[in-house]
Amino acid sequence: MIRWVVRAAVSGIVVAVLLSVIPVDTVFGALRRTSAWVWSASIAIFFAGHYLNAMKLRLLLGPTPGLTSACVRAQYAGLVANLGLPGLAGGDLVRAAYLTPLCGVKRVAVASITDRLIDTGTVVALIAVALPLAGVPSGIRDVVQRASLWLTAGAALLLIGGMILLRLRRFAGIGGHIRQAWDALKTRRPALLGALAISLVVQSAFVMTNVWLARQVGVTTDLPAWFVAWPLSKLVAVLPISLGGIGVREAALVSLLAPYGAPREAVLASGILWQGVLIVTGLVGLVVTQLLPRTAATAATPSA
Repeated sequence: MIRWVVRAAVSGIVVAVLLSVIPVDTVFGALRRTSAWVWSASIAIFFAGHYLNAMKLRLLLGPTPGLTSACVRAQYAGLVANLGLPGLAGGDLVRAAYLTPLCGVKRVAVASITDRLIDTGTVVALIAVALPLAGVPSGIRDVVQRASLWLTAGAALLLIGGMILLRLRRFAGIGGHIRQAWDALKTRRPALLGALAISLVVQSAFVMTNVWLARQVGVTTDLPAWFVAWPLSKLVAVLPISLGGIGVREAALVSLLAPYGAPREAVLASGILWQGVLIVTGLVGLVVTQLLPRTAATAATPSA
């Protein structure tokens, strides 16, 4: 509870600082220029994108009866959890709670980790491709260098920690199960390629949707700059320092697009619009997917 309060406080402080630096009336003026149709269409695109993400998870988990509707329910439940839990880990745990009764712990763990690695790799790839096209202002160069260092350090710590855990006797059995599940997944290359293709399409669509919303509020920054700034802001928002990335994502986007000449108040307005898309889609998706037929758990065992 204390951690939740701290992260909520961080989000509140960041939002307050943004609104103290950027005139509130200009932000609201930009928001009033937004077409209700464009915002509604953005919700539909986001909804469809997370349906595709559910299918990506379905591919990684492999054939299991009744898994499609379970993946859809799990995806939207995880999306809502991300609004109130730190980073992406909270949403992943909620998804696992939905899927473990059907697939077992080891398959869900391997699929979830692979899913996260694919999405992170896709985001980094978008930045790497767009950066030479967008140009590298000094402020962006510093952010990219720091982000690269943090990602490298985080990956190294996870790898070392995982190796240490797997060598401990009490975790040896779990490590064996996970290795079996990973070996089985590696043999299903079409599923991995399909998951990679879905990730690329979804992440690119989300960037383009943000560009569409930003055009509504007066941001005319070139497309390559968005493919640098938006994925970077997403990586920053993943850090477990705020409540679902609220405030942190918007602050990062404002800072990252400023070197490319984007007006701060308009970028903040576009960030608020996107945050609204996240909240509405998550809540509506959760309600809708709970109406899907549930399938009884099959083939899951306590040791799986």
